[in-house]
Amino acid sequence: AAIVSGLPLLNKPMRTRIRLINEAFGLMHENAPFVQFTYSMAAPPIPKGLSRIAAEASERIWMNLPPARVWSYRRALVS
Repeated sequence: AAIVSGLPLLNKPMRTRIRLINEAFGLMHENAPFVQFTYSMAAPPIPKGLSRIAAEASERIWMNLPPARVWSYRRALVS
């Protein structure tokens, strides 16, 4: 199954965030997403460009106060 998170990841050190997503992928089905709800508009909670992780962001959700964004992370396909 997938994981949907509202954890305040931006309050955690980057190393902790990366460890969290790697451990989450170890528990989930192969194609399941890790979905993260965050209030940051500038920076993703898990950095884009990590090897083996594909990131996709929603448009900003302006109707939410404060505005938010939903990030979806999946294991990148290795060819």
